[in-house]
Amino acid sequence: MGRLDDKTAIVTGGTRGIGRAIAERFALEGARVVVAARDEPDPPLNHANIISHSADVSKGSDVAALVDFTINRFGRLDILVNNAGVEIEKGIEDTSEEEWDWLMSINLKGVFLCCKSAIPPMRRQGGGAIINIGSYDGFQADPGLVAYCASKGGVHALSRAIAVDHGKDGIRCNVICPGWIKTAMMKAYLDSQSDAENAESLLIAQHPIGRVGQPTDIANLALWLASDESSFATGQLFVHDGGLTAHAPYVGG
Repeated sequence: MGRLDDKTAIVTGGTRGIGRAIAERFALEGARVVVAARDEPDPPLNHANIISHSADVSKGSDVAALVDFTINRFGRLDILVNNAGVEIEKGIEDTSEEEWDWLMSINLKGVFLCCKSAIPPMRRQGGGAIINIGSYDGFQADPGLVAYCASKGGVHALSRAIAVDHGKDGIRCNVICPGWIKTAMMKAYLDSQSDAENAESLLIAQHPIGRVGQPTDIANLALWLASDESSFATGQLFVHDGGLTAHAPYVGG
C-alpha cells in the first residue's frame, strides 16, 4: 500500500530538479501524476504512473487545459504542486519592467492560475491538497534577487489566503520554503561565480547540517503534505533549509 494510492496529482515544472523528484516520489507512493512543463522531460520520466502534458503556467488557457486533461484522464484531482519557477539575478535598478512581468507571470501568476483552476474540482470531490513551492527568500532576502524575493513573498501570502478561504471545502494549502537545493538554478549561480568550488564551500558552511539540500529532501516533505498524515496542516510555511535561516551570520575573527 502506498501513501498516495488512488490519488491524482499535478506537478508543475516537473521535468527536472525539485519538481521531478516530487513527481517520482508521488508515483512510487501510488499516485497518478501529471507532470506539466513547457519542455519534454530529459531524460524521460520512465514510470507507469507519470504522464507529461505541455503547459505554460503563465497562460490561463494552458492551465485550464491542463486541469481538464487531468480530470478527463483520471476523473479527479487530489493534489496540486506549484513548483514551476524562474529567477533573475538583478537588483531593482537593473530589473526591467519586461523582466519583472515575465518572472511574476510564472512565479506568482502561475500559482494563482493553477490554484484557481484546481479548486473547483477539488471542492466538488470533497477536498484536496495544494503545495506551493516558496523560498526562504520570501521572508529574507539574498542580494540581487529583488523580483524573485518579491514573487516568493507573494506566493506565501496567496497560500495563506487560499487556506483560510477554502478550509471549509476540505482544501488544504501549504508552502515549502527550501534553502539551497542542488538543482539547475543553484548550478547557474555557482557557474556565475569566479571560483565555483569556493562558492559552493561557502554555501555549505552556512548550513548547520553540513550540506546543501537535494531535490529528494523537498520531495519527502511534499509527500507528507500531500498525504492524509498532514490532514491538520494548512496555511503554513514549512522551512526546509538545513538550518540555513536558524543562525545569525558568523562575525567572529
